[in-house]
Amino acid sequence: MITDHNYKPKKKNNILFKPLEDRAVLLEPETELVHTLNPSAAFIWVYCDGEHSIKEIITLVKENFQEYELQPADGVIDIINKFQSLDLLST
Repeated sequence: MITDHNYKPKKKNNILFKPLEDRAVLLEPETELVHTLNPSAAFIWVYCDGEHSIKEIITLVKENFQEYELQPADGVIDIINKFQSLDLLST
C-alpha cells in the first residue's frame, strides 16, 4: 500500500492505454485482461509516468476534477493502490 506522497508511480511499459469518449481501457497483452477506467482514473493513469509524484498528481486532479476539490488525496491514493494491486505499475 502506497502512502508516501513523494513516490512517483510508473506504469508498466507493456500495458496498452486506449482513451474512449467517457472512459478509458487498459489492456494487458500477455494475459488479455482488460481494465475499464472512469475519467479520473484514466487521468491519473496518464500521470503514472515515473515523473510525477503522488503529491503532484493530487494537485493535478484537484485542478481538473471538481468532485475532488476538497479531499483529492484519498481518492488518488486509492486509485494508485488499485493500479498497484492489479500489478499495472513497475516496482
